[in-house]
Amino acid sequence: MIDNQSASARRRPGAVALLEQLRIALRRQRIGAAALAKRAGVGEATARRWLNGQGLTLDRLDQLCGIAGIDIRDLIGAAEAELAAQFTLRQERILAADRALAFLFFSILNGWQKEDFMREFGLPAARVEAHLARLVRLGLVDVSASGRARALTARAVRWRRGGPLAAAFENNIKQLYLSMDFSAPDARYVSDVVKLTEAARARVHALFEDLRRDIHRIAEQDRKARFEHHQWSAFIMLVRPMDTGEVALGFKQARVA
Repeated sequence: MIDNQSASARRRPGAVALLEQLRIALRRQRIGAAALAKRAGVGEATARRWLNGQGLTLDRLDQLCGIAGIDIRDLIGAAEAELAAQFTLRQERILAADRALAFLFFSILNGWQKEDFMREFGLPAARVEAHLARLVRLGLVDVSASGRARALTARAVRWRRGGPLAAAFENNIKQLYLSMDFSAPDARYVSDVVKLTEAARARVHALFEDLRRDIHRIAEQDRKARFEHHQWSAFIMLVRPMDTGEVALGFKQARVA
């Protein structure tokens, strides 16, 4: 069931978000509680309870979506679109100043729970709980009554160009990537040079985002399958205009044998 009582619904932000998107879809179709009840074949009081999340099963939710002319997946997509797409400046500053806090947040963003984090890094529960409480105060994470954490941002949350997180990446994380041995047997990389317009580069960047989502999906399936021998794996994708002046100068200065 989606929920059994309104108090429970308030503790389940995912259910609340779906119900809100359903109500929005019904308002767009100008379908009120009375009309909804008539089409669903129930009393108006029952329809109102459903819209408040009381006694609403998945089958009933699917039925109400059909009345509104949408699919349950549309509700999920609309609810996800409501998530913050960009950090606030305050959130960026705090995450940039505390690497452990940032790592915990991005782990939760990618489906981890505090138990996974403690087990992976051997951290005491009190320390993780303190960091988690701080993320809640920052408005970056919500914790349900059962203790399950979820990020309150979109998976592809953005940070500011030249902002605190960008500077932290430039000064710290970027060096980890550049110091890797790209010729190592377990390294896989692709590089190429092509001529692209600005619009074409934007399309490539969109492909990067699609690929990133696929990589996270694969990682989640891998984790749920409980395979052994997992290794942290780094990937970086880059597209930007390239100055070929130095390359061309090298050709001009080279002596022909």
